[in-house]
Amino acid sequence: MNISKSNLLQLIKRNWLYFLIFLLIFCYFGFFRYFLIPSGDDYFWWGTQGEYLLHHGFYGPIKIYGGSINGRYLGNFLEILTMRHLKLAVIVFGGFWTLLIWTIWQLSGKTWWSLVLACGFIFTLNDAFLNTILVWNAGFINYVPPMALLLLYLIIVQKGEQQHLSAIYALLTLGLGLTAGLFLESITICQIFLGLILLVFFTSHKQLYHFTYLLGAILSFGMMFSHPGYRLQVPYRQTTFDLSKIWHIYTTSNHIWLISLNTILLAILLVAIIVLAWQSQLSKLTKDSLLLGAVIFLIYYLFVSRYLHTVKTDMIYDYLVNIHFADIDAIVSLLFIGYIGCCIYYLLPFDKMIWLFYVCAGLFFGPLLFVAAPVNCRGIFPTYVFMYLIMIKFVQTASHELKINHLLLVITMIMVAGAATHYQIIMQTNYEANLMRVQEPAYEQHQRLLNKHVPYRKFVWVNDRFDQQNPDYWNQRLKRR
Repeated sequence: MNISKSNLLQLIKRNWLYFLIFLLIFCYFGFFRYFLIPSGDDYFWWGTQGEYLLHHGFYGPIKIYGGSINGRYLGNFLEILTMRHLKLAVIVFGGFWTLLIWTIWQLSGKTWWSLVLACGFIFTLNDAFLNTILVWNAGFINYVPPMALLLLYLIIVQKGEQQHLSAIYALLTLGLGLTAGLFLESITICQIFLGLILLVFFTSHKQLYHFTYLLGAILSFGMMFSHPGYRLQVPYRQTTFDLSKIWHIYTTSNHIWLISLNTILLAILLVAIIVLAWQSQLSKLTKDSLLLGAVIFLIYYLFVSRYLHTVKTDMIYDYLVNIHFADIDAIVSLLFIGYIGCCIYYLLPFDKMIWLFYVCAGLFFGPLLFVAAPVNCRGIFPTYVFMYLIMIKFVQTASHELKINHLLLVITMIMVAGAATHYQIIMQTNYEANLMRVQEPAYEQHQRLLNKHVPYRKFVWVNDRFDQQNPDYWNQRLKRR
């Protein structure tokens, strides 16, 4: 960790292209945040309610503050700061998205394939994740920073398997465990189990930093759940251990966000599995079984994707699917999860990291099975990150089996660059359209709600509902321009 000035310069000189790429990624997300239109809860935390909670330890009357009475100290604090200071919001948004992409790249092998696919991460997000995390400040704050910090710890673990790490890593992981656990309850809980799993099953040489991370995770758990808000009967927070309710929530909501909606990720993953299985030296029965499974799942989920495009959703992207379809699709999703485990076992059996990602995907999804309220797609996001890492592992390995590897890489780079340009144009177009509508005198003076939608409603939380905007915020922001 002791890097002299000369060593730092040499490091930058050797890796100048990567530094440039990640600087561009940071700038991209910085502009993205500048154009982002806040919505709903963002204004709650920006306004007097957020001011009150900030000065009262995020505690207050239930009837007024409801689920906002919680121990998400860092998440709440960052939400308030980023809504009040646009420059800070740009830095935080750009910084943590860049860190998340960098950690995905590091954990998936640091190849050009992994870099391009890591950069393409946000463009594979289904509409539910896009609307509630990518283009919503409150969603971003509570999910992206803790996941980036958690993956940063996994990078340290990966490095620690190759060499002995100095004591400063113990302090670093203590801080990571503590800070990552002050954003979201499910991540706070899962951190502890992750620390234990790494110690028991995925670590050949136990070092001090393993224990300090676990200590930090336990401390964050104590800090969060000692908050008095969790001892109140808040309707917003409900759990259940009723198996019929758990299955109902899984069939009607969770499995759709987890598996069925993620067509791009599933298609890429299954094509990579087909390539690997075809080129493998497995027995004919095993090879044919893996190939047949991949083809069946690919056709099935392409069909499901077309069906879901015809289904209505509510404001939180809960798909109002036919209950019989939901039951069948939920069972297929469980078979698919098992199938991916079999593919890892037969095609990448000695890759310890992909097994860790597979376990983590289950670990971070597990607590959601017992959440009766709130049921929303955002909780699935940490699991999606690990699913994406699994996909990259398969794609990288499969790419070595293809003679057109370099051509495919170039095509993928062009597609990612095109998607990035398209998304930025959408954000800027929405931003400019929003500036025009919020400056209408009747709206500025609170005489009526907005009456015009932005061109791309999906890129504003809850599809740009008129009652989720705040004229006071825009009046203040426009005065500072």
